[in-house]
Amino acid sequence: MPRLTDFLLIDSFPHMNCPNPSIHPIWPARLRSVFEIVMVSGVVSSLLTSLVFAVVFTVLFGRNHPKLMEMDISFFAAYVLFESTIVFIILFMLMKARGETLSMLGMRRKQWKTNILLGVLAVPCLLLLSSAVSLFFKHFLPEYALDKNPLTEMVHSPRQLILFMIVVIIGGGIKEELQRAFILRRFSQHLGGAVTGIVTWSLIFGAEHYVQGLQGMCSAAILGFIFGILYLIRGNLILTITAHAVYNTLILLIYWFTIGINK
Repeated sequence: MPRLTDFLLIDSFPHMNCPNPSIHPIWPARLRSVFEIVMVSGVVSSLLTSLVFAVVFTVLFGRNHPKLMEMDISFFAAYVLFESTIVFIILFMLMKARGETLSMLGMRRKQWKTNILLGVLAVPCLLLLSSAVSLFFKHFLPEYALDKNPLTEMVHSPRQLILFMIVVIIGGGIKEELQRAFILRRFSQHLGGAVTGIVTWSLIFGAEHYVQGLQGMCSAAILGFIFGILYLIRGNLILTITAHAVYNTLILLIYWFTIGINK
């Protein structure tokens, strides 16, 4: 019976090849990779961003300032974009320290039109999968079903809709796919392989969406797994960034034209 790894063209991608353990000692390399994954995962960037914005909000609104999700979406957008910028800086610094480039993560112009097309074509499947998860929760776990998405509920006008689209494209489509590619590369090199990386990071990726409840976490984990598989199969970030960005944008548009516009 064929294995999953038989369909992953890992050996054809220089950025996914494992180093020779005789050249790179195993445990120091593993510890370094774990450190880099933690740095890029969003833990450090979220902590730094929270500290900065806590100071800013205290100066602007006093100690009893409202929570971020209760403020105007402009503050939420600023938070996400600031946090994304920190992730980009950390990621690029770590790659530069190893002499790596974005092309090694799969950011290549070769067949870019094909990869954009494949990314767009993957979106209907992602929407169906997301709908299937929603139906499952409504029928079998209604107490955990997501009636309202706290993120989309922040959108109340066309201006806010456009702003939120920018946020989900940069903070979702670009940042999260760069994170995923970087982390899968480290798993493939030093931490048990790309498949182990997909499963591990998909679970963590789902947990990071805790603000959307159990349904949102499960949906994010499943979609993250699909994005990871697409990345390994094609080895190209343009495909996954396109699929992720278009999916997020369509989710917002569907919400706006079905619910948001009538609020």
